[in-house]
Amino acid sequence: MSTMTQSPGGVSSTAPHEPNTTNVARDYHDHSYHNHRTEITVRYGSRIEPFDRLLEHVAHGAVHDSAERGPDAPKCHPETRVAVQTDIMGWIRHGERDETPRRILWLSGPAGSGKTAIAGTIADECYEGGLLAASFFFSAFAGSRNRRWKKPLIPTLVYRLIQHESIAGLKEEVLAVIERDPMVFERHLGQQLEELVLKPLRKVAGRSKPCHWPAVIIVDGLDECEGDVDSSSGSDAQKEILSALSRACADPTFPFSIIIASRPEPVIRHFFSASASPTLNIFLDDKYDPDSDIGLFLEAMFSDIRRRFNLPSTWASKDVIDILVKEASGQFIYAATVIRFLDDPRLGSPQQLLTRLLEWRKLNDSEPFAPLDLLYTRILRTTPDPLMAARWIRFVDHRRQVFGALHLKYLLESSPGETEHVLGTLTSLVRLAGENGEPKLHFYHKSLLDFLKDPQRSSELHIDEDSLDRFIKGRYYQTLQARGPQSKAANQSTDPSSRSFFVSFSVNLDHYFDLDRRYTSGNVEWWLANLSSGERYVCIPEMFASIHSKCKWHRCLPACGVWRKGILRHCSKHGWRVPTRKEAFHDRFNKIPFYGQEMYPLRPPEVESVPIPTSR
Repeated sequence: MSTMTQSPGGVSSTAPHEPNTTNVARDYHDHSYHNHRTEITVRYGSRIEPFDRLLEHVAHGAVHDSAERGPDAPKCHPETRVAVQTDIMGWIRHGERDETPRRILWLSGPAGSGKTAIAGTIADECYEGGLLAASFFFSAFAGSRNRRWKKPLIPTLVYRLIQHESIAGLKEEVLAVIERDPMVFERHLGQQLEELVLKPLRKVAGRSKPCHWPAVIIVDGLDECEGDVDSSSGSDAQKEILSALSRACADPTFPFSIIIASRPEPVIRHFFSASASPTLNIFLDDKYDPDSDIGLFLEAMFSDIRRRFNLPSTWASKDVIDILVKEASGQFIYAATVIRFLDDPRLGSPQQLLTRLLEWRKLNDSEPFAPLDLLYTRILRTTPDPLMAARWIRFVDHRRQVFGALHLKYLLESSPGETEHVLGTLTSLVRLAGENGEPKLHFYHKSLLDFLKDPQRSSELHIDEDSLDRFIKGRYYQTLQARGPQSKAANQSTDPSSRSFFVSFSVNLDHYFDLDRRYTSGNVEWWLANLSSGERYVCIPEMFASIHSKCKWHRCLPACGVWRKGILRHCSKHGWRVPTRKEAFHDRFNKIPFYGQEMYPLRPPEVESVPIPTSR
């Protein structure tokens, strides 16, 4: 059995140990088990306070000033993006005076144009001026998964709203709603807004002066919202978020304006074009003169490098800056990547790197991302094995929702120090360590993944889905054969995180099981030994079904035979209900998938008569 714990971001996670009792909120004791596939939680005991219930659903890392966003959070360089910031702040402060007031501002633009930096800078200015009501910064690369999901959005906004003492009575009214209806967080987003924001605001109307209230809510990176783990797709989630926020803005009770920053993805673009509510659209194109801002940024950064490396004043002349500004084509991510590249002493001196950078220039700039693509390609080629680096980056992106940075390192490394060997020269693209030296695989911008996923842009560095799947299966197989991380970086007996890795690895093995490989009974026994008792209820039947899925009716693949025999030995020994001869014969001709149904022929004695739902 696994114990439900709460991460700092408020997302439930599965801890790989036996059930225990944890004090989670005042006098409430949590006697619960949780399986990330079944999403079953059983709790009993005394009550949870409403405020603690709210905290459980908050994505703490998504607010503008969170420790998770920290020093790496994109911000506008001083004196840059002045025009667009002036437009946005003018709308926040005086937008209601427009002939046609618009309650929603959509800040959009192409990849790398600096949307998140602008949103972060505006959030800081509004916070300092008492104008920021709440914020949520979605991120496809965040350490906490709940910054990629729609579910924590409304609770996080609500949490920040009730912190404002100027909105007298709001906190009490919101907590009263949660007290009456603890399941309010399971409703769709529109209903959550109605119950947790609009109705409480109606009740507190007149208790304080709205002129003293904060003015704006900021939602950044909407295009990076991926839905939820087992429900909506990203586009459906984005549409639901937009619909809920739009309906709130149409309600006279709702006093806040909303800024939404995102790429102009089709579903978002279509929503705003078809919306009956007037929206102010700010698109980051040449109107806001990005070339001048990029030039200012490069001048400031080059001056800093000159001072730190004691370079002459003639280094990186204005002509060089003009060349790089032209290459950037309005993409701030290009300029930021250039600076990180020049500031990496492991690759050479700044002068050597600048010379190399200028030699990389591409004369054919007919494609919109050509300069950025060339920069990514050239930087990736500084590693000893560029194709392997591309595989690692795709692997990290693919599995980051399942494993943390340390676990990903355990899976990827075949020998100690391989991460530095493969990715060490790519620190202008990927951050490898956190502030305290702990593993932290962080991509500086989503456009790197866009580049690698597009065969037209990445060419021979492109890793297609089939190649990625084979690579991941290979890493799972090698880790299984080595009975753990091949690099020996993890010590199962002394390192608690490595024990967590073994459980997570075993739980996910059937997703990347390679039937074309050779397995032994020892592999099966090791896998069974590393499943926690709670995970076995689902993982064993699911593996039993999935390994048989590609077998012929007249002959099972060798891997299937090894695993099914090992599983049946284990289940028979521990009192499981195993398939009868008739059921096994039926399964040979008409394979029985495991959907958690009550009558699946292989099931544990504890749930002999109870259906086990699963996410598959």
